[in-house]
Amino acid sequence: MFTIIGLGNIGNEYKNTRHNVAWIIFDNIFSNLNWQKNKYAESELANTRINDTDVLIVKPQTFMNESGRVIPYLTKTYGTTVENIIVVHDDIDLPLGIIKISHDRGDGGHNGVKSIMSVLGTKEFTRIRVGVSILDDEGILRKPDVLGNFSQDDQIKLEPVSQKTALIIEEIVKQGLQKSMTKYN
Repeated sequence: MFTIIGLGNIGNEYKNTRHNVAWIIFDNIFSNLNWQKNKYAESELANTRINDTDVLIVKPQTFMNESGRVIPYLTKTYGTTVENIIVVHDDIDLPLGIIKISHDRGDGGHNGVKSIMSVLGTKEFTRIRVGVSILDDEGILRKPDVLGNFSQDDQIKLEPVSQKTALIIEEIVKQGLQKSMTKYN
């Protein structure tokens, strides 16, 4: 079983922020799933199958810097292992539209990733890093406030980003990490 965790912040004031891009993506690509709030997991959970593989989709209902709190419940109840965790999150160092797969890397200053690393005691899990910054007309990367909302133009770009993320998740589950990194990085 794969466990795919999308990082975000709870509360309506954060709903359309760059920091919540993973939840926006999940709402786009997993809207047809039967989401259940689980107070013990402190998450919204949904089950699906990809290529005959069970997949648990998780939206922690904590603040970003406490995302790791969901890990013990997932480990105990679902048998989640570090080898089968995929964390989807925003990356301020990438422009919107760019998605990178990484494994066994530092937290890059991302507090949600830092929290998960702390609870797992390792950085050896897979991450799908979704760019949220702005590449201006001169090719300079502008890093907006991650707690700022996406512009209407940027919101339009999120649909193809969502579809590409879905393809990457499917590829990792079907073909494994190395082939996926070769294909999408």
